[in-house]
Amino acid sequence: MVNPSAKPAAVARYSPWLAGWFRWYIRGYLRKHFHAVAICREGRPAVAEGERLVFYLNHAGWWDPLIAQFVAERFFPGRVVYAPFDAEAIARYPLFERLGFFGVDQASRRGAAEFLRTAGAVLGEPAGSLWMTPEGRFCDPRDAAAEFEPGLAHLACKLAGDGGRPAVLTPLAIEYPFWEERSPEALVRFGAPVRAAEFGEYTKQQMGALLRGRLTDAQAELARLSIARDGAAFEVLLGGAGGVGGVYDAFRRFKSRLAGAEHQTTHGQKLQT
Repeated sequence: MVNPSAKPAAVARYSPWLAGWFRWYIRGYLRKHFHAVAICREGRPAVAEGERLVFYLNHAGWWDPLIAQFVAERFFPGRVVYAPFDAEAIARYPLFERLGFFGVDQASRRGAAEFLRTAGAVLGEPAGSLWMTPEGRFCDPRDAAAEFEPGLAHLACKLAGDGGRPAVLTPLAIEYPFWEERSPEALVRFGAPVRAAEFGEYTKQQMGALLRGRLTDAQAELARLSIARDGAAFEVLLGGAGGVGGVYDAFRRFKSRLAGAEHQTTHGQKLQT
């Protein structure tokens, strides 16, 4: 018989040491595959001590969980990152539970109930934070019509009415555009947070629309800056691969040395790393 007070595996099995190694690995991996990871200078959230934190992202691509881990470490270093993961996949790779991922069966009511129980346990941890992609599938970052799975709205309503510590749900928009380098940029922007207690009378439908609208607004602003290639609007958090690489860049570096000039690997001036 399951003990309802027992901590879910995501909380009980989390390994700070292994998660620290994973974050270290992520930094090098992102440097290798992106020209830069950069965040909008405007819109960064102010977090008060003791708040329960939920971050929800548009699901732009495979890189989203790694970007979320990196952003969390940079801006919320005292918080443990927990995130839902496909139940079948995590059964095949149980190591991910040691990193804060927990399985969710999206096709059953039991899975929905288990998600809420695990999310409650995660947010009950003083240092816990929940990161999720409520679209539930990969969607174009500029698709304003992409719908959410119901779990986030249900969780938000529960947090709004439980009388516990303040709960804040913050959207994070992500894009991976190509600008002037062979490697893409990873651009992120926080949106306006939803403080759950302020919307205690909202239905799940109203809450879902509110949350979706906040993320859509953040995506629209990020898209505007991305289309404009406005490098000045971003702060580079992590510099990565630039230039063409290989023999061509080696030749350019040699020419620069002969001329007594500094070699510039990157081609453009948009995001200087």
